[in-house]
Amino acid sequence: MSLREPPPHARATFGVGGAMGVVVNMVLFVMDIVSDGLLAYVLWEQAHVNEGQWEPLTWFIITMCIILAPMLVINAFSLLWYSQNKQCLGEYSVLHKMGKVATVQRVVMHLLLLGPLVRYMDILQYGLKMRQERKHVEMGVRGGGSILRRTPRGEVYAVLQLVISRDSAMLDMMHSFLQDAPQLIFQVFLLYRRPELITGTLQESPYTTAVQVWKVALGVVAISWSLVTYQEELRRSVPGKGKLNCCASFTCLMWRAAMVASRVMAIGSFAAIYAPEGARTALTVHLREDGSVHMPFPIITACVLAAHWLIMVAWIHAQGTNFCDGETEGHRRPVLEFLYNGVMGLVHVFCYMNLKDTPSRRRMAFFYAFCFAENTAMISVWCVQMEPHLSIWFRAVMVFSVEMLWLVGLCCLIGYYAFLHPDKESLGPPRNMASWRQ
Repeated sequence: MSLREPPPHARATFGVGGAMGVVVNMVLFVMDIVSDGLLAYVLWEQAHVNEGQWEPLTWFIITMCIILAPMLVINAFSLLWYSQNKQCLGEYSVLHKMGKVATVQRVVMHLLLLGPLVRYMDILQYGLKMRQERKHVEMGVRGGGSILRRTPRGEVYAVLQLVISRDSAMLDMMHSFLQDAPQLIFQVFLLYRRPELITGTLQESPYTTAVQVWKVALGVVAISWSLVTYQEELRRSVPGKGKLNCCASFTCLMWRAAMVASRVMAIGSFAAIYAPEGARTALTVHLREDGSVHMPFPIITACVLAAHWLIMVAWIHAQGTNFCDGETEGHRRPVLEFLYNGVMGLVHVFCYMNLKDTPSRRRMAFFYAFCFAENTAMISVWCVQMEPHLSIWFRAVMVFSVEMLWLVGLCCLIGYYAFLHPDKESLGPPRNMASWRQ
């Protein structure tokens, strides 16, 4: 092994697997937009039919805020990063290579909140151009034959494809935790209230419930896929890191999906503990007639998650992350580092990410034990509090599902790091097999 690793773009490839991954991202993005539109439509219909009632309209407004606000943030960041490519790539920046017409088109697409879709098209375009810009180079040694090498232009396309892929993976993960994660919890919360809302005044509307269940399932897949994609792009951009094979990627996807589903079910169920007073008092702290203070479970859930976030931020800060250190100045940027820790604390409300390229067995053990205890406490309180309203069989199934999904995710995690991790062979003898890295 050479002392100096080649730059990441020198190892860049774009085959059928890479193209299929981009297509999956595009399909998930389109499906997410369609599901958001259907969800907004059915909730608006509920609010329209129940005109004059606060609860259906409140749920519609909250859903629209969860849909639109993150999309505005994601597209703003995407457009900003397109512009910032000029600083790090110079004349080979993405926008410079596109020309004025293509640049205007991308600005318009971002204003239409379709920026991520444009980025996927760019990844396909530069990946295909990178493959086309190859030629056979004759070896100097007699009988050496020839090897297939990229042209200088192909190297430029490799850099552009790498940059766009990296930024897209980060945007996908931001979208997952800004929109999909809160949307999942809120729709689980609404599903518990939906039977009463539908059968009482809407003469049963299974279509509404089906759209909500579909949104929850799609959201779990989207979050899990974004985490796996981000991990793959992170490894791809770091010299010396091996790629994930199909089996490793699938196992990571199952690990993330099972644990995210368990987490969302526990949090959503806890927030949905019966509040008979309706939407107004279900989201506000108020005084009862006897003078006691009533804090509804949605507010309690928000407090629990806020406490979890604060603990995660403090824990991440204690790890001494250096994500925002200046590469050339050689000094720390504490404000930016704190903001980074705050964002990653939000991610750690739902799942674990290794933020330092060091053995992480103890950090992972702490995180998963902490979340397991929190999930168990939430679903146990829900099971007791919902006794007058739900059958014992339904409550038993929910408790079993939360715990079993967490166990399935844990088994997939252990299987991945024990048998499928790309760096498994470089971790040394079996005693070092537990030195887990992302």
